[in-house]
Amino acid sequence: MKVNDNTIMAFLLAFQGLNTSLSQQERHNLKELAKQLDSQPKAWENYIKKHLLEIIAANPELNQAYQFYKSQLDTIEEIPNYLMPTEAEISRLNTLDNAPITRGFKPKSEAIDYETQINNVAVIVGSSEQPEETVKQVTFLDKWKQFLSRSHSLN
Repeated sequence: MKVNDNTIMAFLLAFQGLNTSLSQQERHNLKELAKQLDSQPKAWENYIKKHLLEIIAANPELNQAYQFYKSQLDTIEEIPNYLMPTEAEISRLNTLDNAPITRGFKPKSEAIDYETQINNVAVIVGSSEQPEETVKQVTFLDKWKQFLSRSHSLN
């Protein structure tokens, strides 16, 4: 499967490895971006992507990791199906917060293709009260990291 834009995947991979917490402003910006991505996914190319890149660029540690993953992802021509997040993984992310306070929301769009599934994960992570903790629970990212390290050690 071919992917047109690796920005969100590179962000999720970089964000999962972030060693520092986001500032209140960064969390707020991420939450706003998640709302926009959920309600207007077609605005990705013209509006939302620019804002995500601004969030990334403003955080040096996140930006460095993002650039690393983005360059690796851009060299991949076909994505194996086993790297796609499963419906169960996405549902589990939605139920991580058992507290009475709703900390994320179920994405409106059904996960029908790779980019929609990645968007749904980004919406859940960005909408949570503790996005740094939520992204660490995204298990399919570990498969991606293994895949990228194997594919780049062959080159």
